[in-house]
Parts: sequence; structure tokens; C-alpha cells
Amino acid sequence: MISVRAHTRRPLPSSLAPLVEELELRQPRVVTRAVLSGIAARTGLRLSADVAVDRLVRLGWLLPLRTRDSWEFAPAARAGRFRSGDPWIELRALLQHEPDAPVAVAFESAAWVLGHSSHQPSVPVLAHRRGWRPRRSLGGMRTVTHEWALPLRTVSGLPVWCEATVVVAAADRPAAQGDWANADDWLPETFGATTPDEVLAEASGRRASTLARLGYLAEWSGRRDIADRVAELLPSRLPVSSLGPRDSRDRWSKRWRLYDALLPTR
Repeated sequence: MISVRAHTRRPLPSSLAPLVEELELRQPRVVTRAVLSGIAARTGLRLSADVAVDRLVRLGWLLPLRTRDSWEFAPAARAGRFRSGDPWIELRALLQHEPDAPVAVAFESAAWVLGHSSHQPSVPVLAHRRGWRPRRSLGGMRTVTHEWALPLRTVSGLPVWCEATVVVAAADRPAAQGDWANADDWLPETFGATTPDEVLAEASGRRASTLARLGYLAEWSGRRDIADRVAELLPSRLPVSSLGPRDSRDRWSKRWRLYDALLPTR
């Protein structure tokens, strides 16, 4: 038996050492059967991929995932068969098999991943386009059907909504947006990282109620430039809308003809 590094307690047969050493060099978060087969072929491993996987799982170098033919790699630095705690590990595995899946880190999770919130969501939030069915492996996430217009960002290898999409989606689907209690933390920060043109491009074609909420959120966040541009899109007869439960009458905004029951008092 040999060890890749002196401080790991996991045994490693010499027959598997080239495979694990290659994984140590790459440091992948997720390993698929196809990746292992490719490495085995390049390193001249005589074992089949199935046998190598079985042994590496039993020895603690590969940790099973819910996504089929996917494993989390546990490098020697962890000194044991410990998971990374990455809340997006199953999404990463899914994207290894379906790189074009119409999904994105969304709502409060996007605000967190983009660095605009100091509160990490307890449950990851994933948005997907209509017609795509969330896989069972994503059962630990909250999935929401939503259509977005602007291109996604790539952050740490994940597809993520851009800031304009986050704020427009919050206005369009306030019930799907979490962490309203901490809106004074993430909402101004997210608005501050986008532009009026981006917000209007994402908001194009949305309902009048969405635009009213969007203008209100922008004004509340100190982005009067965005609010004024949104106001130009509103119909002359603007219906009454709400931010929160429809029967709430907490705060009234005359300009936006909107009742607000979600935002904290500033």
C-alpha cells in the first residue's frame, strides 16, 4: 500500500495510485465514470473503470452521489472520507452529464453566490426553464420554474443569474424570492451592481404589476435612475398591486400604486 500524501490515513493500492495522482492534480469536485475511464486509459491502468470505482469508493477516495455515474472526489488533503459540504455538488454532477441543462442558481442563492448577501440560504435555490423536469438528484434544492432573458454568469463553475435577472425575478415572483427580512442587506447591493439598460432588458415584456414592484424595489434601494426608467413603461391606468400577501395593507406607495408587506422599514 502507498499513500498519495503522508497525512492521509486512507490506503491506496499501487495499482490505483496513478489514477488517484491524476485526480489530485486535477482536483475535480465531481468525477464521472467517463472521466475515470479516460484517465485509466491514459495512465495504462489495467483494471476496468467499474472495478476501479468500486475499490476507490470502498477506500474512501470517491464518495457516492445521487446523480448516476457520479462521485465526489475526496482528495488526500481531507485526510479521510469527508464530504466537502458543497451545497451545489449534485448540480455540478448533473452538469457533467447535461452541460446544456436550462438551469441556473437563482433568487436568494444567486445574490449569495454573486457576493451581494451576507446570509447564505439554508436551502439552495435553482431556477429552470419551462418544459425541463428537475432530476431526483436535485431533491435537496428548491427548484422554481422561471424564464430569464439575460445571459447567465459562471461563478465557481456554476451557471448563475446576473444581478438584473435577480432583481427583476424578485419583482416578478416575490413569493419565490426568499430572505425578504434581510432585503436591506442584499437588495441595494444587487441593484448597485447592475445598470438601467440591463434591468430594462430583463424586464421587457413583463406584466404591469411586475414593473410596478420593480420600480418600487429600485426606488427603495436608492436606484432612482432605474426607478424612473421603469416608470416610463407603466400604463396610464396602473392597477393596484402588492408586495406580499394580497390582503395586506401595511405600507402604501402612491407612485407605484402598491401595498408593501415584505420590505423592512428603512
